[in-house]
Amino acid sequence: MLRVTQNLAVDIGRFDATLYALILPMGLRVERVNLTGSNLTVVHEPFSASVEEPGRLEVFVAEKDMADFLNQTSPAGLKNVTVEAKEGMLHIRATKTVLIEVKAYVVCSLRIVESTKLFVDIQSVDVMGVGTKQLMQTQIDKINPIIDTRDFPVKATLDTIEVTKGGILLRGRVSP
Repeated sequence: MLRVTQNLAVDIGRFDATLYALILPMGLRVERVNLTGSNLTVVHEPFSASVEEPGRLEVFVAEKDMADFLNQTSPAGLKNVTVEAKEGMLHIRATKTVLIEVKAYVVCSLRIVESTKLFVDIQSVDVMGVGTKQLMQTQIDKINPIIDTRDFPVKATLDTIEVTKGGILLRGRVSP
């Protein structure tokens, strides 16, 4: 058995790495994280990775993964959640039981906070023709932020959000 008794570090001149199916601590699955840049140092124990100059970061979260997360966390008692990314927003359809099962339709926008966190904000809610935006936002706030780059294996910041067919694409930087 080989034991490492010292803190080994590896220096990498250029890197282009893709992480697939990254599960964040609060349970959201990120389909892929692309990291590119140069002058990466990886330390064995405790594990850490750092760069000397900023690199690029791309994070893609699929509609299905957002729906699965919302079904697991069940904000405001929603179930049977589906998510569609279109027209710059997330369109969420779900059912909610309030004595009877009713359909809910929620339109959400996304915003970056402090360059490290992705928050969901409700723009509109329709539950049987009644708007319950404040109630739903209070429930969504319990799971915000849905992404925090402090949970990533490298120091990173977020710059832009693009709602694309099939999900959301975040772009940012891997920081020194």
